[in-house]
Amino acid sequence: MKKILYIFLIFQACAENESKTEEVSLSEPEKVVLSADDSIKIAEYWQKANEVPVYSVDRQRYLDSALMIKPDSAYFWQQKAMPLYKERKFSLGKPFLEKAVLYDPKRYLDYSGFMKCLFSNEYQESIDELKLAKKKYGDGYVMDHTYNFYIALDYLQLNQFKNAKNYLLKSKEQQFKDFPNDPPEEACHYMDWFYMGVAEYELKNYEKAIENFDMSLKVYENFGDAFYYKAISQYNSGKKEEAKKTIELAWENNQNTINEDQVYYVVYPYQVFHRLSPRSRKK
Repeated sequence: MKKILYIFLIFQACAENESKTEEVSLSEPEKVVLSADDSIKIAEYWQKANEVPVYSVDRQRYLDSALMIKPDSAYFWQQKAMPLYKERKFSLGKPFLEKAVLYDPKRYLDYSGFMKCLFSNEYQESIDELKLAKKKYGDGYVMDHTYNFYIALDYLQLNQFKNAKNYLLKSKEQQFKDFPNDPPEEACHYMDWFYMGVAEYELKNYEKAIENFDMSLKVYENFGDAFYYKAISQYNSGKKEEAKKTIELAWENNQNTINEDQVYYVVYPYQVFHRLSPRSRKK
């Protein structure tokens, strides 16, 4: 028990110190100071929460008990929100996610923007939150990708293709700066190259689209979705024989789709081959 308490206190102190490192325009309620007894009780509730299934109502209740003692714990609010979003219970999870952002915006504002982009599909809210994160904390990364990347996905889903392209260019420039020693196809994530291809495809810049899909395929060599959109771009640019060969590669690789961690919970924008799609069924 002492070990659990010690770990919890260290975690809580670090989280609170991180929250105070920058001033934000969002209101920040006063921090709750814990007594030794309260810390022990919270540690016990947290231990019990981790002994039951992550999606269970029991876990939610243990977290509620901890939050009754320390309602300003952004981490516990995020832990309540996360499984609900993965279960597509967005209306239940959203108030908890908002609480996490309220109590620790530096840690959870970008995360909220990410969740609204990929999970609940609240694209304008996602854009607003990620732009605010950029303004307050600079260009950063959340869940393996740049803020600019997720803003671009939001714009793609809003059919604002020029804006999507512009933010993908920002994302590419950011990664080139952050990883100057890597070759271009690796410095910039293959998903960025893929979505840049999608943006160019939607803008009817088919040759540029093909170039970007090829860059994505340099890293993910059997990426079925990239082959699919490359084939359409080839066809639209008059390369009909090449398009036939490429679409065959797409069908052959229809099990090799987007392989991000979140693909188990959501269908990504423009994802052709996924478990709900008849295109993914083997012939």
